Amino acid sequence: MNYFLILNTTDDKCIEIILAKSADNFWYKKIIGERKQSEKLLIGIEKMLISRKVKLSQVKGIGVVTGPGGFTSVRIGVVVANTLGFALNIPVVGIRKDEFEGNKDLIEKILIKIRKAKKGNIVLPFYDREPNITIKSN
Repeated sequence: MNYFLILNTTDDKCIEIILAKSADNFWYKKIIGERKQSEKLLIGIEKMLISRKVKLSQVKGIGVVTGPGGFTSVRIGVVVANTLGFALNIPVVGIRKDEFEGNKDLIEKILIKIRKAKKGNIVLPFYDREPNITIKSN
């Protein structure tokens, strides 16, 4: 059985993970953790796969919401998606938040993109503004 993993880390207060067979057959997990994406994303993916008895080798494509959103949270999702795609030699595709409405629409659009994508491609984050980096005062 083929599965597709979809990650959304654009909200710096939570992570959304979808494991889908199709747009009508999927599992959704929302993980609360303000600014904790780096600590919770991989664990969340692992728990999702284990709970559904899915091996990582059964994942045949990865979709990631590329932004806009929190600078660091978006980067974390995109980096994890690209890294898993590279390690598993499967396609990775991105989609912006303004390109879909709801989980079913997100899955449908991601699956269309995965069918057209090549293995080894890299997805880039989308930022709608410059990062807000504070400078430490002396």
